[in-house]
Amino acid sequence: MNSPLTSYLSLQYENEEEQKYIAGLIDQFELAKMADSYHLAIFAYHLLFICYFYQTLHKIKIWMPDKHHIAMVSLDKERRIKFREAKNPTDYAHNENKESSLFEFLNIFCDCHEIVAKCKNLVKYRNIRLGHVNYLLVSEESFEKQIEEYEQVALEIHNLTHSELAKIFDEYFKSIDPEIEQTKDNIEIDLIAPNRFSNQDLQRLASECLISTDFKKDLVSKILQDDFGIYVELAK
Repeated sequence: MNSPLTSYLSLQYENEEEQKYIAGLIDQFELAKMADSYHLAIFAYHLLFICYFYQTLHKIKIWMPDKHHIAMVSLDKERRIKFREAKNPTDYAHNENKESSLFEFLNIFCDCHEIVAKCKNLVKYRNIRLGHVNYLLVSEESFEKQIEEYEQVALEIHNLTHSELAKIFDEYFKSIDPEIEQTKDNIEIDLIAPNRFSNQDLQRLASECLISTDFKKDLVSKILQDDFGIYVELAK
């Protein structure tokens, strides 16, 4: 079973608008699910997925600014300027956006045509089944299958970030002064806030701590377990 989409969303928000919007979508999803209104629940989940994609696009800007800048040349002037100057994921929202074409920016990480195609299929499903009145209700079985598809694609998108995450982790470990005690605050200030980290990013950090252990990684691993509830085991 895949991890829920919410585990891929940022743990900290600089923008109150984004935080409230996402919290509202999560509430709408849960309420619709409880009421067996599965078509409405999927619609809310789709919007959460797009929020995750915008957060990923913003991470590209933070981690790979030159590639992000060059990639935006394909857009019209207004969006090109807006996206290049984005301060938050909310800055990528625009009424001229066509979600299917925006997914092509995932190729900044690497050639990932299959993942982009899966993202586009999610949009097609939304447009056909949820985009207009058709009186078609979604069964519980179809609902669970569609949610699983969103979570699988979210996992595959996150896998694209692993090489960049490894670079960030490496720099962080190098910056740790063994004479200074590391705390939860250090991880929040030095990693989570500037990189818009999610629980899945921290899971990746915990895995990195197990791959090749040393004193610094042991310290970070303990903080992740004790203060964030993040614990992973190497596959046997």
